[in-house]
Amino acid sequence: MAFPHFRQPEPLRIRVTVTLDRANAYIRMHSAFKIPVRLLAVALCVSSASAQTPEKSIGNATTGVEEADAGTFAGSRVVAPTNSDNPFNLPQLKLSPGLAFSAYQRGYYLSAFDLATKLAAGGERSAMTLLGELYLNGQGVPQDVKEAANWFQLAADKGDPEAQFSLGLLHARGRGVEKNIDKAVELFTKAAENGQKNAQFNLAYMALQGQQVRRDVTRALDLFTKSAKQGLADSQYALATLYQSNLFPTPNLEQASYWMHKAAQNGFTDAQLEYGLMLFKGRGVKKDYGAGQAWIEQAANAGHVIAQNRLARILAHGFDNPPEPIKAARYYLLSKRAGLNDDWLEDFFQKLPNADKQQALKSIQQSGLWSPQSVPKTAPQTAPPAAPPAAPQTGKRQP
Repeated sequence: MAFPHFRQPEPLRIRVTVTLDRANAYIRMHSAFKIPVRLLAVALCVSSASAQTPEKSIGNATTGVEEADAGTFAGSRVVAPTNSDNPFNLPQLKLSPGLAFSAYQRGYYLSAFDLATKLAAGGERSAMTLLGELYLNGQGVPQDVKEAANWFQLAADKGDPEAQFSLGLLHARGRGVEKNIDKAVELFTKAAENGQKNAQFNLAYMALQGQQVRRDVTRALDLFTKSAKQGLADSQYALATLYQSNLFPTPNLEQASYWMHKAAQNGFTDAQLEYGLMLFKGRGVKKDYGAGQAWIEQAANAGHVIAQNRLARILAHGFDNPPEPIKAARYYLLSKRAGLNDDWLEDFFQKLPNADKQQALKSIQQSGLWSPQSVPKTAPQTAPPAAPPAAPQTGKRQP
């Protein structure tokens, strides 16, 4: 029995330099050797140290989770279980990989460790991978990256794609093992061939950029597609962007809008913004101002600064609806707080009555999104240029 994937990630992303046919299009993907930040078990049972976690062994149940975005685990916290109600202590339960994973998923890390150790002794590769995860993240045991690498190696030798991918990441970054990029690529390749979607994404990125492998856009497209069909939002977004790029003789806007919509549905905020703009422009999809605004607002409410800026412009203009100056001011202030300056919106804001300005500021403060102490000390930025959506009226500025 194969273990369910431990990782259901939104991988870390960086910008990829690709010349596109629209001024504000960009693609944000993680480097070939970044570890995805969302672990299924952590998302389900993240808390302070589990009741099953020895105090001297570990201080935090999320040790090892790196660079998680704010809000990644919002709404998914549960109370750590106690030993007294541990359903995995029942002697009549049949030992199985599913039982070990269920214990891990629910935060019973010591039980998961005990069950996985017994299964691994019998040669169960998915249990070996689980032990690697426990040691890597310091869950139920002291964090030990070298020991994690040992277990990943044992499972990888048995063909487990999750272990192959995890071990590849360790080799790429020199964690617990000697840094060896060629070995990392070899392991990523094996994992990708076995259907591991994150490995497919990594290899696609490398093929697109010509990093460690020969540059091959066709191979990159194939790997992105395989990963995207498994639901990885980063790959869906990458496909959408590539289908609009000048890497192909003729952009395929229908495919671009299809995959952008998929990524947006998966909560990828860049895609929500981009798909909203596609709806405004009628690019590869029927023009729909209302739906476009809804997608952009979803990204803005998730904290996407550029989406907040674009939404402020949309609300200031009105388009199919009457302008909403107070709401527009609210989103402008949020984007400005993050350091994104916009001369047109600043002029719009300064012309508002003082009562409207105060109401916009008050609505932000009441929402808990902004307080005087939360204003970051960052250098101001300028809003990036955008190919504006067509307005139903002439003589108006565009978002």
